[in-house]
Amino acid sequence: ERLSVQVHPPARVARALNGEPKTEMWYVADTYLDADIFAGLNAGVGREDFERALREGKVSEKIHHIAMKPGDTFFIPSGRIHAIGAGNVIVEVQQNSDTTYRVFDWNRLGLDGKPRQLHIDESMQSIDFGDIEPTVTQPSGETLAQCEHFVVEKWDLKTPRPAFEEGKFAVFTMLSGEAECGGARFKPGDFFLVPASQADPVVKPVNGGVTLLRTTIP
Repeated sequence: ERLSVQVHPPARVARALNGEPKTEMWYVADTYLDADIFAGLNAGVGREDFERALREGKVSEKIHHIAMKPGDTFFIPSGRIHAIGAGNVIVEVQQNSDTTYRVFDWNRLGLDGKPRQLHIDESMQSIDFGDIEPTVTQPSGETLAQCEHFVVEKWDLKTPRPAFEEGKFAVFTMLSGEAECGGARFKPGDFFLVPASQADPVVKPVNGGVTLLRTTIP
């Protein structure tokens, strides 16, 4: 099912609310039927329009809706209103944070028959109302997303490759094929961390090519 409509506070707002900012990215590993996401606001929607939609339970009409397909990447900076729709298998890489403000839950009831808790005041302080109709992120070579908190690359390997070049750890997400590193083998859906102290930090494809994501900290 669709997840709730959420926002993570930008750093300046997070400090005022005693929360933590969170920038994240999504890589769509697979989709089912009409998979979609919601991110940013529709053109022409301002704070007053959004507040009125909240009162009327019509927030879904104000949020930008985007169809997704396998291989798509989407960047979610702090302050961007967003919700993951049904039918997505998503790899999420995020800034470490425990702060999420739920602004709308599609007028649903929770398991106890009551609406889930919303964080309207915090959300209204956190939403970037200038964030209008963002689009799917276009890769730059192997790089899918790059910011001050993380760098995510997509590797298509047919030959062995060092996990890192600068003595920093790297986290890998297996997408297809099979790989070997540090004496262990990994298959699609596996995550593995190669520590900076690894004696033989080489990722080796097994039985043909392998596709994986590499996440590092800049």
